Amino acid sequence: MIYLDYAATTPAHPSVLSAFKKAAQKYIGNPNSGHELGLMAAKAIDKALTKMRHHLHLPSSYELIPTSGATEANNLAWQGVLNIPENKGKHIITTAFEHSSITANANYYARNGFRVDILTTDKHGHVDLNHLRSLLCKDTILVSVCSVNSEIGNRQPIQAIVDIIKGYPSVYFHSDVTQSIGKEPIELDGIDLISMTAHKFYGVKGIGLLIKKKKRDFTPIIRGGHSTTAYRRGTPATELIVSMERALKLAMQGQITNYDYVVGINEYAREHLSPLPNIVFNSEATDSPFVFNFSLPGCSSRATVTYLSQRGIYISNHTACESDADLSSAILSLTSDQALATSSVRLSFSYLTTIEEIDRLIEVLRGYCK
Repeated sequence: MIYLDYAATTPAHPSVLSAFKKAAQKYIGNPNSGHELGLMAAKAIDKALTKMRHHLHLPSSYELIPTSGATEANNLAWQGVLNIPENKGKHIITTAFEHSSITANANYYARNGFRVDILTTDKHGHVDLNHLRSLLCKDTILVSVCSVNSEIGNRQPIQAIVDIIKGYPSVYFHSDVTQSIGKEPIELDGIDLISMTAHKFYGVKGIGLLIKKKKRDFTPIIRGGHSTTAYRRGTPATELIVSMERALKLAMQGQITNYDYVVGINEYAREHLSPLPNIVFNSEATDSPFVFNFSLPGCSSRATVTYLSQRGIYISNHTACESDADLSSAILSLTSDQALATSSVRLSFSYLTTIEEIDRLIEVLRGYCK
């Protein structure tokens, strides 16, 4: 088996699984309960969240809200801001390179009385900061821009956006940093709302975070019951939260070494894939090294994924959340070329990826590309 789909999900690290098992066995009480076992579980959660804020180099002015993953965190971010009764603003700014959970919300609010503007980008897929400045107005309530696109790997100038939005105190800035956390350095302080999920950095599926500035008003989308936070009701998953802290700690500790290794893997893949006939690289060398997108015009993306899967090589046609789509909206936005958008595939690398795996991929593609 050759797995090259780490941007979709990663295998849980053995140490993370160990932390999950120990927490599940030790903290059997409901964290919402008032008895000693419940208080022990609540204390373990509070400790894990405090450690995660430390791992992320965030001040105590931020609150960490456990969610089921980044999709829920993105929905909570948008709806938590846009459903505030006192908010009069009806203007949203976002990009064409967001996760489907963002674009689905953008489409929903556009149909329900909000004006949604899509930022223009350059040929590299980077947002035009001057366009952002021109769009911001007294009616703007939310700007949502991901740090790294999961399909292409193009980065966005997050801190430059933070600096611009500082001049508009009524505007919330949200960023989905799922493809950055644990992979490469990113400055988070200054972002109002931050989404991430554990299974992108070798954690267990089913746990993510929305990180919110405490001073920012917010409306929960789940009501009733009790929890450790007012913004996400329900019984907190103690073992998932504890295991996410372990995964984040390991990812941050190995970040520099793993990044350098993946840069080498990416460079090797680029060098040895380039001689294949008709191949077109959509990801640039300056993009995140963890993601490498290319097109094989004349071969549908689904057919390519199926061909490789039948030979024990697992890649993605688009993102896992849009794998049934015939066309990549991200590639179409980047290239304006439908042939490239319908034939694009994504490789995503890890510190677990080997040169031998890349060699085998290329060997199989040689037969496919003839």
